[in-house]
Parts: sequence; structure tokens; C-alpha cells
Amino acid sequence: MKKRILATVLSLMLALMLAACGGNSSSASAASSAQKSEAASAASKEASEPAPAESASASSAEASEPAAAEESSAAASSAASSAEASEPAAAEAVEPYEFNISYGGTPSSSMVAVMTKLQDILSEESGGAFTFNVYNDNSYKESQALDEMMNDIVDIVYLASGATSGTVTEVAYLGMPGCFRYTDKPEEFKDFEASVSDIMTDIYDQYNIHYLGLRVPARMAIVGTGNVVTAPEDLEGKVVRVSGTWLGRLAVAMNIATANVGLSELATALQRKTVDSCFTGIEQVYSQMLGEVVDYASILPETDGIGSLVMDNDCWNKLSDAQKACVERSVEKWMDACLEVSNEFYDTAVKHLEENNVEIHEFTDEECDAFLYAVPSVYEEIDAQTSDLGIQLKDAILAWRAN
Repeated sequence: MKKRILATVLSLMLALMLAACGGNSSSASAASSAQKSEAASAASKEASEPAPAESASASSAEASEPAAAEESSAAASSAASSAEASEPAAAEAVEPYEFNISYGGTPSSSMVAVMTKLQDILSEESGGAFTFNVYNDNSYKESQALDEMMNDIVDIVYLASGATSGTVTEVAYLGMPGCFRYTDKPEEFKDFEASVSDIMTDIYDQYNIHYLGLRVPARMAIVGTGNVVTAPEDLEGKVVRVSGTWLGRLAVAMNIATANVGLSELATALQRKTVDSCFTGIEQVYSQMLGEVVDYASILPETDGIGSLVMDNDCWNKLSDAQKACVERSVEKWMDACLEVSNEFYDTAVKHLEENNVEIHEFTDEECDAFLYAVPSVYEEIDAQTSDLGIQLKDAILAWRAN
């Protein structure tokens, strides 16, 4: 009996122990599952949340850096190409050449000033490759310039149109007032030169001469003793000194009595009343100190003539393309320089007149037109003597003035 009771008790205890073990195992398993579930949830949350801004920026920057570098490199390359394309090509090296050049005038004259500038500009533009043998003589006459050119004595000269027109009749229209009128626009002279340059090239080519460009001398002035001249009738009964074939023809067409007086004798002739007045360029008013002997100076917005810078055609043909291009660039700059010299001499002459209390009258365009009323009749004289090229030059001059 006791054994039975003991066996039963042991069975009950064993059952209780087994029950206890089974419950603990189930709890542990539940806890483990809960932990795993939390971990999975956290991982899922972490994966689903956006990355912090800093990290995103850094990643984006890293990703875009190669592209930006490539774009920057391409832009720099494009800019360099653009700059390279926009820069003018370097001038071709110029081979040395020595030119024979001839002109006259005193050291203080405008002719010496502009021809010295020509040499300076040619030398500078050629990098010192162009040099010069200069023939300068104070007794040099404008008429000998063409002879020296046609006899192959010189390579470069300035040809005054009035003096040259005895042989090259076509340029007579440039040898008197009526060709170029000054304005307040400095580019006007370049426009004028461009309007006649092709015709001038053809004209001089007939004489184996290469035309280079034009030089505008100073404004025309009428200076004298007595009352100021503002109209043609003011010169009635007076003796006027003129120079040049076509300026003389203009005076005759205006019924003005003229006298032939050398430039160096002009001041004395005015002082002694051998002549009452003279037509001249304003620069001669200063160079001959006419302000000391005249009472008035009337200044026209008109040149008394234009001359040409030319080169012997044989000399031109010897030059290489680079040398020719250098000469052409230089002459463009020289024409601007001539206009500057003209303005400088004008200012100097006016100052000289003012210092000597000379009455100065500046013609208006209307007064100038009235004074030059006889120009068309002189043109008719030239028309009868010149060629078709001369007529073309006249037409180009008149067309430019009409504009």
C-alpha cells in the first residue's frame, strides 16, 4: 500500500516537473520571436527612412563631380577656342626694304611733318624692316616730284595735283577748291578717299605709278590788307596773289586781277601793297609770318587742293605680299596722321593771327558756296582736256559733296 502511494506521489511530481519545463521553453521561444520581430521592424524602418541630408548631398556631389569637371573643361576649351578665333592673326614677318623717298620744305613745314610721319609709321608697322634714303631740299619744287618718279629716281613721292595736272590732266579736279570740304567729322576724309581711290588707282596706273592714298592740306585762307573779305565782290578792284594753275583759272573766272608772287616774297609784297590779298593755305599764313603784315584773314571750310602719295610701280611689284600689306596698313594710318597735322597747323596759324590782332572771319558753308560759284566753269575747262577717267573722278567728287 505504502509503495503504491509513493509511486503515485512520484508520478505526480514528475508530471509537475515536466509541465514546468514545457512552459519555460514556450516563454523563451516567444521572447526570442519578439526580439527578432523588433529587430526586423527596426531594420525595415531604417531602410525605409530617407538618408540624412548631409549624406545625400555628399553622395550627390560625388556623383556630379566628374560631370562638372568635364563641363568646366569643355567650357574652358570653348572659351580658349573662341578667344583664339577672335584674335587677329599675327602679321606676317616683313622682309627688309630700303625706299628712296623725296620731298621738299623747311623743317617747320607741314610737308616735312607729314613725310616724317610716313617714315615713322612705315618703320613701326614693319618692325624696323623698312628703311629710307631721304632726298629733302628746301628748294624742291612740286613739279619735279613727277619727273623724279617717272625717271625711276625715287620710289615714294607726294604729288600735288595742281603741279601734276600738266601731265596727269585727270587729277586737275583735285588741284583747286571745290574738291574736299572740311566737316566736324574726322571720318569724312576717309569716306572721300574711299569714294575716289579706285579711280585714282586707274589714273596713275596709266603712268606706271601705283596710287597709295591722299593727303589733305590745310584749309584755304584769303588774307590781306584793308577790309575783311566775306564775298567775291569784296575783291573787286584788288590785286590778288594766287598759286597753282587751277586756282589761277578760278580767280580769272571770278574776274579777279591776279599777280604772280613767290611764296617767300609774299609778306613783303603785302606790306608794300604790291598785292592787296592772296589765296593760300592757312599753314602758309603762319610759316610766312603773314599775321605780322595783314589786317584780316578769312578762312574757308575748304581745301585749296589735294595731293596723292604714290609709289613707283616697278618698286611696288618687287614687294612681297607681306610688304605690300604692311605699306597699305601704314598708309591708312598715315592719312589719319595727315589730318591731325592739318588741324595742328590750323590751330597754330589761328593763334598766330590772334596774337597779331588780325581780324578773323570763318566762312559759313553758305558763304563758301557763294564764293566758289565759278568752280563749275573751271571744271568745264578741265573736261575739255581730260580723259574719261578724269570725268569719272569729277563725277565721284560731285557725288560725294552732294551727300
